[in-house]
Amino acid sequence: MSRKITVLNPEGSAPEVDGKSLAPRPTGLDGGTLFLVDVGFENSGDFMDQLQASLRERRPEVATEIVHLRTPFDPVPDVYERIRNEGSAAVLGVGL
Repeated sequence: MSRKITVLNPEGSAPEVDGKSLAPRPTGLDGGTLFLVDVGFENSGDFMDQLQASLRERRPEVATEIVHLRTPFDPVPDVYERIRNEGSAAVLGVGL
């Protein structure tokens, strides 16, 4: 007795994707605010604390503010809106 089997192609087919350009780069950070975003991964907050201390020592003309997200998987729209409105740039930290 012969049995019929179905073989699927494991490669699949990726959907067509339109490319996006990178966000415009700021010309400088002097006098602006750099948001340091702790996205909630392990050690992300520690990294942002160290980065802020280093920036305060080496670039005192750049204001920094650390923002803590509850979890990396639950973005908070009002936090991102605040960064967009008040910040010159942002660094998102993912931890170690």
